[in-house]
Amino acid sequence: MSREDQRADERTDGALLVALRDSGDTMAFETLIKRHERPLYGFIARQLGNRTHAGDIYQQTLLNILDRVDSCSSPESFRPWAFSIASNLCRNFRRTQGQRAERPLGEVSAMASRLPDPEQSVAANQTARRIAEALAALPDAQREVFVLHHYTQLSYDEVAIATGVPLGTVKSRMNAALVQLRALLASLGEDKS
Repeated sequence: MSREDQRADERTDGALLVALRDSGDTMAFETLIKRHERPLYGFIARQLGNRTHAGDIYQQTLLNILDRVDSCSSPESFRPWAFSIASNLCRNFRRTQGQRAERPLGEVSAMASRLPDPEQSVAANQTARRIAEALAALPDAQREVFVLHHYTQLSYDEVAIATGVPLGTVKSRMNAALVQLRALLASLGEDKS
């Protein structure tokens, strides 16, 4: 890794965004994407529940980030801004496709295949399936807030920026999601017993 690459890795997201916006620094863009690709893709995959669609929406998210770099009003808020782009693309996709999130069964079997003990594998598979079913059953707005906060580690304030709704609405949706998830997981557990 060159000295310049090391310097790019040490810069904040805001500094990288400014370098990209002001001087077209492609290395800054690559660094930003490397930092955030897993959580961005994971969020999209959980929202859509389909790896093929998630890959397409992820690529569109990257293009939109690059095309709209000038519209990020606060460079230090790159992360929630990038998630807002992904979130909007997911919403638009679901609206045009008229679909709800599908269960990410590929993730369930991938997780189960990494476990050494067959009994643990079965238990993990069942638990992951129950969680995926419960998440897929949530209304889109509740699932979006839950995934942004719990899986991508955005703060409530960042979730509000990413979703474009007031902080109070984020908290309300999170509370509703948690209540509904508890009920769904309890009922799924009863059905499987």
